[in-house]
Amino acid sequence: SSGINAENDSLASRAALTCAYFDMRDGPVQECLVHFLREGDEDMKCWCLKALVRSLKCHTEEVVRSCLQQISTARRWENRQTAINLIVDLKGAIEKFGLSQMVFDGLENKLHDECSRDVRKSAARVISELGLHQKMMSVVIRKLDDINEDVRAQGVMSISVLGIKGKSLLNQLLDILELDSSIFVRIQVMRAVKELRMHDRRVLRLLRERARGTGPMCLEAQVALYSLTGETE
Repeated sequence: SSGINAENDSLASRAALTCAYFDMRDGPVQECLVHFLREGDEDMKCWCLKALVRSLKCHTEEVVRSCLQQISTARRWENRQTAINLIVDLKGAIEKFGLSQMVFDGLENKLHDECSRDVRKSAARVISELGLHQKMMSVVIRKLDDINEDVRAQGVMSISVLGIKGKSLLNQLLDILELDSSIFVRIQVMRAVKELRMHDRRVLRLLRERARGTGPMCLEAQVALYSLTGETE
């Protein structure tokens, strides 16, 4: 019986997704997709979410919240990335239902608490498309002065994907590389300058200094230096 039910569910979900693909916007199709958005497995939820948002233009509060849930908890990075990309389509609904801060916080979290570089880049792109880049940079830059080393590291990791504009932020990062009490935070700066392809003379000088010696910071500096210049110590 459970096998038959599972097979029926699969057929129903495929039928609804097919109807959505061909833009057949009737009530039962939308109801079916919403049902599997609530009850399906992770991949099914992702497919239904995309069909509801893009094909059926169903931008309800439940759909927005499901999208945020997918961003936060989906195990497959592709599903997290799909949900992030749908945020732009849902901009009007996000504002209508008063969820702007929740979306902002969710995207901010993905800049640093995310193992996939592709997902982090998608979050940064969506932040720009929503016109939130300056606001996000203000939040991230404040983190660099936090007393907690984990928060400072989050700030550096976020900058590595948001990018650097202007000398003052670059100088602040290099001061952290030179003076921060946390080896972990300084290593994140080395990774950031490598990711951002920064060939500033002060950057290279500090990396060369750190590359001499032993330990994890030395190794990280050697990797960054080789990536930027081809130099080996």
